[in-house]
Amino acid sequence: MDYLKIYDKNSLANCAFFMEEGFVVFYATTMDKYTIKGNNLVLGCTELLMKNFCGEHTLRLETLVAPAYASLKKIPEEKFIANLQSYSFLLNVSIVLAKQVLLTNKIINRNSTLLDGEKRELRDLSTKYYRAVSALNLEYEKRKLPWLNDILKKHLVSLNYKRGEAFCKSQESITVGELKFLSDKMIEYPKGSAICKESDQGDELFILQAGSLDVEVGGVKVATIDKQGTVFGEMALLLSEKRSATLRAKNNTVVLKISRQELKEICEKDNSLLKTIAISLAQKHYYNLLKISSLTSTVVDMALDLEEGVEDYSTPQQIYRLKADLGKLKHEISDAIYKKDADFLKPIEEMLS
Repeated sequence: MDYLKIYDKNSLANCAFFMEEGFVVFYATTMDKYTIKGNNLVLGCTELLMKNFCGEHTLRLETLVAPAYASLKKIPEEKFIANLQSYSFLLNVSIVLAKQVLLTNKIINRNSTLLDGEKRELRDLSTKYYRAVSALNLEYEKRKLPWLNDILKKHLVSLNYKRGEAFCKSQESITVGELKFLSDKMIEYPKGSAICKESDQGDELFILQAGSLDVEVGGVKVATIDKQGTVFGEMALLLSEKRSATLRAKNNTVVLKISRQELKEICEKDNSLLKTIAISLAQKHYYNLLKISSLTSTVVDMALDLEEGVEDYSTPQQIYRLKADLGKLKHEISDAIYKKDADFLKPIEEMLS
């Protein structure tokens, strides 16, 4: 079959595309590809949403090809943004993004199993570094202390930070602000009760309002959700798939429960909920693609060494230098705790221990 290239990775992202019916193939890297098929597909959305709602100006993150016989209509960026006011258009955007997140997650899981011990250590250390620097950034945003910024600024531009960001950001949950107009849809679940069950058909999404939830896969607890406003169940609802996990009330818990039909009725009055979900899915897709790039190539590692004039960009060298950066960060924080009486930094110091 002959294919037509719709756009190249690293090309300018100034439009989306509409395909009434058929399939397309995305290449995240030359080795990692996935197929999206269906009706009323809105394609090439991630970069536009990242630019217009997240302040992240980016070129195309992947290459898109379609069968030569396919008919795609270009949607200029301005029209794409305007069309997000339409429920059906926004829903189609969200469905495609959900498919992209699901399929790029599968690529990441597959590639992660191929990592050797050193690569896993590099990934884990990068994640640790990113979380510590992010916690430091939150403290600076609260306090605006110049000396804190002096510590922070050099770490924020580190490529170690960028690598860790890619691994962490794609795993973050979607959160929304207070939705008072949906208070009639709140349901209280007693401790131990299941909000939704693994393998059940996903016909609703949920938003945590109070309490906390245990995430169980195969009967084993794998995570806890305790942040108010966290959205869960959106992937199953958008893709009409079975639930991937059981959510169980850890204590008395209050959630908003919204069915597919109710979501349509809500969005026809106020589309902020679905728009937030779409933007968050675009962010997940964006960071998934960065993660895939990090897992399947040494480009980031090479850039990190070349930046500092080091020719050896092997994994052991990267681990050695990342450990040195972690040690330096911990020393700077410990020094600030002692010299500035900055006890508020102690939790970050413990993160680095």
